[in-house]
Amino acid sequence: MKKQITKTHALTPDPSETLRPRLCVMGSRTLEDERVKIILLEEINKTGAYAIVTCAEPGGVSEVARKLAKERGMPLILFHLNFKYLRGAFEHRSIDALRASDAAVFVHDGESKGTANELMVCRKMGIPHRYEKLEKSPHKESVGFPVADGEWVAIMQKALDDA
Repeated sequence: MKKQITKTHALTPDPSETLRPRLCVMGSRTLEDERVKIILLEEINKTGAYAIVTCAEPGGVSEVARKLAKERGMPLILFHLNFKYLRGAFEHRSIDALRASDAAVFVHDGESKGTANELMVCRKMGIPHRYEKLEKSPHKESVGFPVADGEWVAIMQKALDDA
């Protein structure tokens, strides 16, 4: 009895997928609350991104991006530190991630020098980007905390309207 050979598809992406943008997400390690997730969701919807590109190791904004990709079932492209570059490992990781992207979003606490440097590199590379500066939040989630000034209500309403 002959074995039937089935044709398998190559691991190359569908050409229609490569035309859709890949969104690079970078930001401060100190920001990881719902505000970050809302900004990322807005940018994904605005750009029509099909994949998220981010750094593998850091917490904060990159961690929110990794979790969001998992929740939405989106492809996730991760870049790791390569210490063959020694002190330049962080810069090379950022450059590689930006090169693999069509657009970028930066969520900055206003203090992080790494995020400021990544933004500068993005501008030099001419990649379209969005920059958001957020104050550090003492809470990871707004659930269970009173809304003091209506800011959360406005943010959540805008996210729902855009969805």
